[in-house]
Amino acid sequence: MEADSELINILCYRLPGDISRAVYNEFENRWKEIEKIWEYPLNQYKMLLTYKSTIRNLLAVSTFYRRVLSGFDGARDFFTTIDKSDTQNEIPIAIGKYMLNRKEYNKLLGIQISFDNIKKGYGLSDQFFDYFETAEFLANCKDLYYSNDRPEQHKSDPESPDEIPF
Repeated sequence: MEADSELINILCYRLPGDISRAVYNEFENRWKEIEKIWEYPLNQYKMLLTYKSTIRNLLAVSTFYRRVLSGFDGARDFFTTIDKSDTQNEIPIAIGKYMLNRKEYNKLLGIQISFDNIKKGYGLSDQFFDYFETAEFLANCKDLYYSNDRPEQHKSDPESPDEIPF
C-alpha cells in the first residue's frame, strides 16, 4: 500500500497494539484524503505533489506526535503540577496500569527534549502539528515549504527532487 511509510513503522515499533492501530489508521486515512485532494484539478497544494515521500514522512511524524507524544506532554504537565519534589515520600500517580513517578517523568522529559531538538533541526514549529482537518496539515506543509523559500532550490527540476527544500 502506498500509504505505508517506513517511518510510521519505526515510530510505532513496540507500541501497544491499540495505540499503534490508532496511529496507523489515522495515518492511512489522512494519506488517502491527501491523495484525493491532490487529484482535484484546482487544488492549492500542487507544489507539494512532487514531494510525496516528504509529505508522507511529515504526516507520519505529526500523526505520531498527535496520538502519542502529546499524551506524554499532558502526563508530564500533570506530574509537575502535583509533584512537590519530595523524593523521600514520593507517591507515584496511577494512570491506568502505568505508574508515573519521578524516574518515569525524567524519561518523558528526555523524550520531549529529543523531539524538540528534531523539530528545531527541521524547522518544525509547534503550530505545524496544530491541525484538525487534513487540508490544514497540507496548508502547514505549504507554509513550511514557502517559509524556507530559496529561489534556487525551487527552480530545480520538478521531476527529480526527493525532498522539500527545508
